Amino acid sequence: MSYYNFQKAMELATQCQYYQAGGRQSDDLIKRVEEAYGFKVSPQHHEYFKNYGYLIFFGTEIYGIYNEVFEGIYAGNAVVATLQDREEYDLPREWVPLYDYDDGYKAYLNYAHLNAENEPRVIMAIFTGEEYEVDEIISEDLGDFLLELVEQQLEEQ
Repeated sequence: MSYYNFQKAMELATQCQYYQAGGRQSDDLIKRVEEAYGFKVSPQHHEYFKNYGYLIFFGTEIYGIYNEVFEGIYAGNAVVATLQDREEYDLPREWVPLYDYDDGYKAYLNYAHLNAENEPRVIMAIFTGEEYEVDEIISEDLGDFLLELVEQQLEEQ
């Protein structure tokens, strides 16, 4: 649960097969994203958006932003996925999609639960057809979540 884990995850991610990041994004774009969400993103989430945009490596896509994020498609798009799921499925306002497990479950940053560093925990949830149901708390912040994914990928290479 630390910024150190976030930094370590982003450094190690470059060693993953098929690594790709969206690149630096503007402060204006991040401000528009925060306005769409209705809240400011956490320090780690802001840095992720600002310096990386989005992240892809072998078999893994972490939701993010890019220049056309408001006009983009749902897959991997942190804005369209959030806003569309709020409207169509009553996604809790404090949740931001982070990762799709491809089995109906998704990882979300849960801004309703912030730690001492103002970082949201990462939860796994599924839409049951009527509501979202939390399956488990995956990690205490974005850095821990990313580090686990990256280390798992590097072990499998």
